[in-house]
Amino acid sequence: MTTGAHTTRFGKYELQERLGAGGMAVVHRARFTLAPGVSRAVVIKRVRDPYAQDPAFVEMFLNEARISMGLSHGNIVQVFDFGQEEGEYFLAMEWVDGQPLSHLLKRSRLKGLAHLPAPLAVGLVVEVCKGLHHAHTRRDEEGRPLGLVHRDVSPDNVLVSYEGEVKLADFGIAKAQLSGRPETQVGVVRGKYLYFSPEQTRAEPLDARSDVYTAGVVLFELLTGRRPVEGDAHAVMDRIARGLLTPAHQYVPELDPALASLMSRALALRRDDRFTSAEDFQRALSEWLANRAPLFPSSTLRHLMGWLFEEELKLAGQEPRIPASFLRQVGIWTGEDGPRGPEEPASASSVHRALESTEQVETEAVAPVAPVASAEPGPRGSVPVWVWGALVAVAVVAWGVWRVAAPESLVPAVHKLQVVTTPPGAEVRWDGLPAGMSPTVLEVPSGPASHRLELLFVGYQPWTTTVSASAVPERVQVALERLRPEPPPSPSVPGGVKGEESVPGSKGGPAPAPRGKKGFVYYWNDRHPEAGGSYLVGMNQLRRGNTMQARSEFKRCLELDEASVLCHLALGRMGARAGQAKEAREHYQRYLELEPQGDDAAEARRYLSGGKKGR
Repeated sequence: MTTGAHTTRFGKYELQERLGAGGMAVVHRARFTLAPGVSRAVVIKRVRDPYAQDPAFVEMFLNEARISMGLSHGNIVQVFDFGQEEGEYFLAMEWVDGQPLSHLLKRSRLKGLAHLPAPLAVGLVVEVCKGLHHAHTRRDEEGRPLGLVHRDVSPDNVLVSYEGEVKLADFGIAKAQLSGRPETQVGVVRGKYLYFSPEQTRAEPLDARSDVYTAGVVLFELLTGRRPVEGDAHAVMDRIARGLLTPAHQYVPELDPALASLMSRALALRRDDRFTSAEDFQRALSEWLANRAPLFPSSTLRHLMGWLFEEELKLAGQEPRIPASFLRQVGIWTGEDGPRGPEEPASASSVHRALESTEQVETEAVAPVAPVASAEPGPRGSVPVWVWGALVAVAVVAWGVWRVAAPESLVPAVHKLQVVTTPPGAEVRWDGLPAGMSPTVLEVPSGPASHRLELLFVGYQPWTTTVSASAVPERVQVALERLRPEPPPSPSVPGGVKGEESVPGSKGGPAPAPRGKKGFVYYWNDRHPEAGGSYLVGMNQLRRGNTMQARSEFKRCLELDEASVLCHLALGRMGARAGQAKEAREHYQRYLELEPQGDDAAEARRYLSGGKKGR
């Protein structure tokens, strides 16, 4: 492997930019030169140590390669090469110049769209279903069905290019009956639990109808900005298994009933009650589009990407051309004459007014200016302008009187509170309970009570305020202040942090072991605040049941600070729980090397001696 000024040679590829690193793989943007002056942008996915030495993981990685190499469809990210280079396994795949659908949704909320207009949401899922159907119907070389199921259809795995293309990615946990190779272990559950099908929560054998269900969950999220079931992993999986889903009309009362019916069928508890295939679901959605929004411009998704990610595109030298007709359309979606910024969230109901305007064909022409009202009488039988003005004034006054005097049951019971921090990613607590990561939107019920809003971020000063339920602001935006580094209290001083001892490998000399919240702040400030942030995010993901994401954050923590006892301990415990003895022993051993007298040393020694596993 050779290194140039800005690139690294990796076989026949030039690695240009590191895009990200998960717990088990590193992803780079790269360039492949086909001939002098002819090259193409690609993505290289490389297996990281120690997983490259794990036969089970290597088999799963190669399984992804075998499956993906056999898929060739415009709505699926193309994988065109895989193998080994200097002992490292890798995949080479298509570069999609765009964003994951999850990023599109987050940016939409920040710019005033609580959820997507129905025609746009339906069009997106139609493209996803096309890719799914192609995968579901693949056969092996002898013509036998592969029985391929994606099993992880979610906004993270749907890529939207800046040109408006929609592509399904990541068949890393897909299941196919490949000749001579074992199927997934019975009882193993993989994927993101918020998007599980009922049969997936029970670890039952899956077929294409499981992907139909998860495509329905994605559609639900696009249309409402919420998921059919939300909460912790145990509660979510229990409700999904019993079919206790929140109706879409509870979030968006004006949702088209015909569309809601199609979505309910995709989300049916029993497989036999769903669409029989992704193609059937696609056909039903396409018919809805043809009947309900026949003139919805096909270029809308491209213009939406340009509007949402205008700054990113400008920095890349690709300034988007956004027509005035689209900006007027955004004004309708957000309930204003023009698009809103992130400081001006739109009402939840205004977005679906887009259905009323889809009969207009997109045009670059400027709409004619409305004539100015005059005091002259109109044609016989028309109502003078001043009469309309008086009626409007009376209506406004009447509404104000009703708003003050109306019974509490008739007054809106919930207020929306948008919480934004600089930097983003702070833990948001509401009355002492976790409420997500910033930026986020909280729902505050009306009433006389007051509530406590807390923002916590490792390395920054905690921020707290009181919010009155009777006067909830639309937005709270906070620039968090960094904590000033200060030496930890001496162990001899009363009230010092428990367990203060030298941590091998720490920067700047001895650092206290992380015991309690105060000790945790001292520990990370003295070492690496960003590693502390990864540890907190990992623990938050672990509490939600997202073990893959948690493992990835702990691995990133160790990339930033290899001597982090907390992250070694977390990975040791995860390995012990998952029955991955090699990983558990590696991290428990490293933990003992770093903190032999730590509070959790006995746990690590028990595991390493073959006794009781880590908790």
